[in-house]
Amino acid sequence: MSASQIKTADDVYHFVERLKSECQKNGASALLDQLDDALHLGSSGLEIMGAVRQAIIGNRALIERLLGAAGKDEAKQVVAFVDSAFGR
Repeated sequence: MSASQIKTADDVYHFVERLKSECQKNGASALLDQLDDALHLGSSGLEIMGAVRQAIIGNRALIERLLGAAGKDEAKQVVAFVDSAFGR
């Protein structure tokens, strides 16, 4: 794996926005809905990041199809960042 591109919560949000855009372009409405729900889950960053993490874990194959191998790697980095930032 290359050096992590995901180093801040802002990086996670940028990744999610890019992924949402690809979902819209490719008709991946279920994942798009999961990501939208995650972003509006609550006022706690922990809740939001946890829900984003779960959406990514549950849709790894689809994310790779939408974003390619680099997107798959970035998705892994998002999960690792959330795990590290919130003590998993």
